[in-house]
Parts: sequence; C-alpha cells; structure tokens
Amino acid sequence: MSRLVAYKLMTLGSDNPRIGIDWEKRPSRYLTVDGVPAYQIAYGCGTCGLVLRREPAAANVLLSAAAVRDRLNIGLDGLDAEVVEAFAAQLPRGDYQVMLLDTLPTLVTPGSAGDYFAVEGPAGWRDEELEYPIDPANASYYRLDRRDVGDHDELFEFAVPMVDPTDLDTGTVERYSNAAGRPTAVAFGLLDIEGPYFREERHWGLFHFLLDGHHKTASAAANDAPIRLLTFVSAGESLASADELLRLPEIIDADGQGTVDR
Repeated sequence: MSRLVAYKLMTLGSDNPRIGIDWEKRPSRYLTVDGVPAYQIAYGCGTCGLVLRREPAAANVLLSAAAVRDRLNIGLDGLDAEVVEAFAAQLPRGDYQVMLLDTLPTLVTPGSAGDYFAVEGPAGWRDEELEYPIDPANASYYRLDRRDVGDHDELFEFAVPMVDPTDLDTGTVERYSNAAGRPTAVAFGLLDIEGPYFREERHWGLFHFLLDGHHKTASAAANDAPIRLLTFVSAGESLASADELLRLPEIIDADGQGTVDR
C-alpha cells in the first residue's frame, strides 16, 4: 500500500548535483552518483520493459543531509521547506513532483517469488507466440505498491537502495524498530512507463532511489511496518509525459486523503 500525505509540483535542483542521469551509452540509461554509474535503469525505446541492474563499480553511498537529520528521524508531517532545500542541492535542476507518502516496503531478492523482474515483468512481455526477454534484476530492492491505472495499465512502485541491505549496521536497524513517530526516508524518483509493442497494457514503474533512510527502510521491511517517504520524482528525467507525471498524486491517493502543500 501507498498513501499520499502531501504533494507539490516544484522547480528544484543544483547546477552541480550529486545525482545524475547518463544517456551517453544509448540506448541504455544510467543513474549516476558523483558521475559514477550506479544503476542501469532503462532503455529508451518505450517497449523494452522496466530495468533495474546494479552497476559493478557502484559504491555504497549515503546521500544524507546532516543539517535536517533530526527532523527526518522524528518524521515529517508535511513538505518541510528546509528538508526539501537540503536535498534539492543534490538533484539535477528541473521540475519535480514532490510527494510525501506512507508506504509498506517488502525486501525482495533477485529471482524470488516477489521479484517484479522475474514474475510480473516477463509475464507482461509474453504472449502465445513470443516471449520478449526482460532484463533480470541483479540486486535486492524493496517492493512498495501495485495498483491499476485506468482500464489497462498498472503502477508498480520500488524503493531502490544505494547501499546493499546486507551491509547495513544491524544495531541501527534495530534502533529504528523501537523509534517513536514516523521516521522519514528520502528518495530521488523516476516514473518510467513501458509496454510491449504487441499489447495495449503498459507498466508504470515508479522508482524511488534512496538518498537517506536505508536503515529506516530496512527496519520497516523487517517489521512489516509502513515508512514515511519523501520522494522527488523528476519530470525531465522520467520516461513519462508531463500529464502522466501530474496524474501520479491522483493515482496514488486512491482514498482521497492527500493534501497539496501550497
């Protein structure tokens, strides 16, 4: 499940961001941290399927903002301007759908029964005459929500760690298990929409790449508990139209409880 708490369309970012998108090795597309590819995240064809593959040279990197750490540990109730500003400095300049969500993470390993890239992805690109190959995931990640979009499409949400969950400090993970309030994680988001050329249905992949909150997310997954997530979904770098990005809050906020932060 995912529940929208607050959202706002904002122009943010830095001319010297730590997070970037690299298209130089077309048709492949990469998420970079400090200029180093961290994940292959898509092909540019629109029909090739969602992609999530950790790069061999990717480093375990935490992109936290020390100045607002205490606020995140207590938990946000809305779009805190100082927290937004602190993380915007790490993002490429552009328009963002900034959303605060409550969501339930489930840790999945590549090839497991819960792995989208082993189950729903291949199924969506298969018909009676053709099985179109989908790149398998090669690193653990978190499944979040899955819901229908209109009559044909489906939305799949993923939280993607920059640090291998097995490398996290177990004491810190346990400490968040007993934390009061709703500790908040932070992510850079991409909405990629893909569909096979032989079918009308498309998969909306909403990827939240964790900048801060790896231990919080791991704790929530271990305890089958929700976590609050502040995510900056990039309009310019997503493989989706502006209208589709603007629909995201409506799609996620199925219960009609989210608020617009003015």
